[in-house]
Amino acid sequence: MKIRKINNTERLEILKGDLYAYSRWTNQDLPRSHLTAINPEEVLAAEIDGKIVAALQCFSFQQSVRGSLKAMGGIGGVWTYPEYRNRGCVKALMKSAFLEMRMQGICVSMLTPFKESFYGALGYAIANATNEINIPVSSLENYLKLPNSANLSCDRIPATEVKDILSNFLYENLRSQTLQPHSHGLAITNFTYDQWWHLHRQKLCVAIKRDRQPVAMAIYAIDSSGNLPMCDRQIEISSIFWTDIESRDRLLQFFASHRDQIHSLRMPVPLGANVHTWLSNSGHLDSSMTEPWMVRAIDIVGALHGLPISCEPFTFALSDPCCNWNDGVFGVNGDLGQLKVKRYAQSDLSNLAINFRVTITGISALIYGTHEISELLHNRWITEISSGTYERLEKCFTPCLIYNPFKF
Repeated sequence: MKIRKINNTERLEILKGDLYAYSRWTNQDLPRSHLTAINPEEVLAAEIDGKIVAALQCFSFQQSVRGSLKAMGGIGGVWTYPEYRNRGCVKALMKSAFLEMRMQGICVSMLTPFKESFYGALGYAIANATNEINIPVSSLENYLKLPNSANLSCDRIPATEVKDILSNFLYENLRSQTLQPHSHGLAITNFTYDQWWHLHRQKLCVAIKRDRQPVAMAIYAIDSSGNLPMCDRQIEISSIFWTDIESRDRLLQFFASHRDQIHSLRMPVPLGANVHTWLSNSGHLDSSMTEPWMVRAIDIVGALHGLPISCEPFTFALSDPCCNWNDGVFGVNGDLGQLKVKRYAQSDLSNLAINFRVTITGISALIYGTHEISELLHNRWITEISSGTYERLEKCFTPCLIYNPFKF
């Protein structure tokens, strides 16, 4: 088996594998736009006997982790043809992806698993899903009674044209800590324009602006086809953000104005959000959860460094069978409100007190806040913990719910 990058002429082979794994198979010629959405620099392929038999894509994102922006590798498009399964193709692809990410300066990774135990064995920790609600538009009617604010305007534009606008909006409001409804785990794409166009060619964007600057945005698809009964006409919001209650209400007012055109609205919300307070006479509210995310630290120093956490110094020993550059003993200091991390040399270890030992799954769960500290100990992802360190970790590394509505 050979693991390698693909070239431009092999994009069709990757697309065929994607279609076999995730879509309805067709032998028809595919539009050129499907090919241009595949960036060879992001694709790793497994080759056996000169044939591409499996592949994955590793997208370059920025991700908010506890309020700190980190370079993140989003794993997607993982497939193997059935006649080549159970031969270690995906495992070999993932280990190569870890090395690729490290060479690119990427320190954390995220994916939606096809099998949790498989990625768990590679060091990924299971995180929460995203909640998706389906509500009748009539539940938003109260927003139509709100007076239009003079300082807020509403623009509706094709989603294919907002790649940079949305990225800048997310960056600026993450830095100023004004982005709502929730920012931990949010991914900002670095997609090419071809990739963005391919994913959003059938979607629209609504932007609420104050003084010509976006203060709320949502990307959505609408299906109000005349041949559909009214009960099946729907708006599906794929991502939605706002910066204050006024801008959120103006956004919901925009969607409420579709009451004579569509019946229901589907939208992502963070787990734990009390959406009933947003609605009136909501009637039947359907709620479902997406597939859960899984997360991993690729470079432990980069993943921990700069997290906005205040804590007393501690030292831990880490083992990572898939990424040997993470093996070792590390010291963490958070006296100034941001973590600083150092790796100790072998010569320093004889006189060093190690506060605990941790697996890569355990430290990934600690960074992202996917588990209580007691669960990490119960799973034996953290062992040999010294007295007082348990309380310190419990206080400083509080659990966090991930909210990332962007699926990849």
